[in-house]
Amino acid sequence: MKLIQQTSLHFREGNSDKVYEIDLCEVGTNTYVVNFRYGRRGANLKEGAKTTSPVTRAEADKAFNALVNEKTKKGYRVVNTEGGAPPPPKRVLPQDADAREQAILKQLSTPTQSKPKWSLSRVIWRAGELKIRADAPLLINLIGSADEAVL
Repeated sequence: MKLIQQTSLHFREGNSDKVYEIDLCEVGTNTYVVNFRYGRRGANLKEGAKTTSPVTRAEADKAFNALVNEKTKKGYRVVNTEGGAPPPPKRVLPQDADAREQAILKQLSTPTQSKPKWSLSRVIWRAGELKIRADAPLLINLIGSADEAVL
C-alpha cells in the first residue's frame, strides 16, 4: 500500500480537542482506498474506511475531497496536507530567530532561575516546536529533574 495523499484536521472548542486524519492510498495498479482516523488528540484514534472496496483514482479523489469538505464545514481546520495539492507557503521567520533560539537555550541551561519567564515545560515545548538541535545536551541534563514535564 502506497500513501498518495494525507490530510490532518483539528477541531478545538471549549473542552473539545479532536483530530481527524484522512489518507488516500494506492493498493494496487490503478486501485485506491480512502481511510480515516479520528478521536481526541493524544488518545488512540478510531479507524475507518470511506471506500468499502478499492476504487478508481477519480472516485477516490472525490471521496477524499468530500470527506475533507465535510469536516471543514463542521469546524475542523486543515493543519497538514502531504502529497496531492502543494502545501501552503512556509512562514518566514523574523530576522531575530537566532536571538529567540539563544533565549530558549539560555533558559534551558539555567532552569532554576528565581523567576523564570516561562515554565520549564513551556521552554522545552518551544524548543521542540522550533526544532532547535543545539538543545539536545541541555535536555539530557534535565532528565530526572523535579519538573513533572521533564520526567
